[in-house]
Amino acid sequence: MIGGLLIALVWGAVALMASRSEDAVLAQDLPTATPRPTDVWFGLLQQSPYPHTTPLPDAEWSAIDGTYAMLDPSEPQWWACRRCADYRPAGGVWKLQFDRGVMRIYYDVTGWYSMASYRIEGEQLLIFNDPYCPEDVGEYTWKLEDRWNLDKRSLVLTVVDDTCSIRLRGQNLSRADWLSCMPPNVMTGASDHWHKPPGCEANPVPDVTIDPDELMVRVNIYPGYARHYATPPDFYADANGDGRPAPEGVVITRSDNSIPYGLSRVLWGTGSWVQTATTLPLNAIGVQIYGAQTIGWARVLFDDTEIWRGDTAEIGSQLGYFGGYIEVSGFPPGAHVLRVESLGFDYHPVTVAFFGFSLQNGVSVGGE
Repeated sequence: MIGGLLIALVWGAVALMASRSEDAVLAQDLPTATPRPTDVWFGLLQQSPYPHTTPLPDAEWSAIDGTYAMLDPSEPQWWACRRCADYRPAGGVWKLQFDRGVMRIYYDVTGWYSMASYRIEGEQLLIFNDPYCPEDVGEYTWKLEDRWNLDKRSLVLTVVDDTCSIRLRGQNLSRADWLSCMPPNVMTGASDHWHKPPGCEANPVPDVTIDPDELMVRVNIYPGYARHYATPPDFYADANGDGRPAPEGVVITRSDNSIPYGLSRVLWGTGSWVQTATTLPLNAIGVQIYGAQTIGWARVLFDDTEIWRGDTAEIGSQLGYFGGYIEVSGFPPGAHVLRVESLGFDYHPVTVAFFGFSLQNGVSVGGE
């Protein structure tokens, strides 16, 4: 009996701690060491291929050697996927390196990567020892475009025959030019007129200069999923809005370049946005940003004033999902707009799930 009571007390304490873990968390208290896909590239540089079916080539420099990047403007892969086809072309930054017999390829959005051996025979490029297709040998032709152009130097690969990953490797490597990450006069110093293409270096982190004490409203950042909080919002409006209409008194609008994803809206590229407008008597209004580890930088505006910006994946993580709930309160009655914008500089998508609304005491609104 005593043992059972003790167990019950322990579980009760754990449940209480869990419920309080969803209480208000100020921005400065949030974790800042969430692992990101961009860390994968640096680990990949320390690895070498395994000779699955073919001996490793001699570690000798060739004319193709260098690091290249490609920015695909099409829609990125914004979900976690354990069974997606390898080498599947998708929007965002891709990085490719040829280094003394070792080819490395990396997709910055999800952190997917591979490596293989390669050999140059004149204008022919042979790729082998790829762990995703160890028995396949890909054959390509290659050439360097604008080799001495300070503004655009690129590697062009044309697939001759490559069955790796249901031929997706050939589609991926040959779909567009790979821009060089190294200036043409690297031996004598880079030109002042030359700028590295997107993806060549780690994304710069912008300064977050918003002072909470100068805001006219209160902003709280909650890690996790608002619907599971001990005190959740009173009702919600889906960010997509196409599949289910917003509650009465709430309007959802978005930019044309935002992407529908179920009940969520994915923001991709600079200036992509989704917002809610309402005149309801509210105590608080918030937005749920929640998705795979791929989510990136965004900013939140309340009545055209920026109230928060940051890496949305850094807000928190729970059961493989990243992000949290950004809530504003302390505003006067009237018409208000809460807006989320993708900053876009890191070329990562931002998944906005819904907006949440907390009513003033004694006020009710029909239907969700």
